[in-house]
Amino acid sequence: MTTICRQCGCTASQAAADALVLGFQEEYQGGVYTCCQVVAWADEQWLAWAEAAAEDGKSENEATKPLEVTECPSLVPIRVRVFPKLD
Repeated sequence: MTTICRQCGCTASQAAADALVLGFQEEYQGGVYTCCQVVAWADEQWLAWAEAAAEDGKSENEATKPLEVTECPSLVPIRVRVFPKLD
């Protein structure tokens, strides 16, 4: 059975996933931040991201597509230095 927070309505796994994405995983697991705080911050980040995508004139689906590589990256030769072995 999944436990759901009565205040924010999230599950522990949802909060843990949000904490991981936000970089607060250790703090969440250590009890520094509550699930309600982490979920609220994740929602704020998502809203800011969605607004920025809309300002760029892109839909959310369009903005989440992987970038297409149009050119093959150039390979640059490098010199490998070999150092003499010290005894």
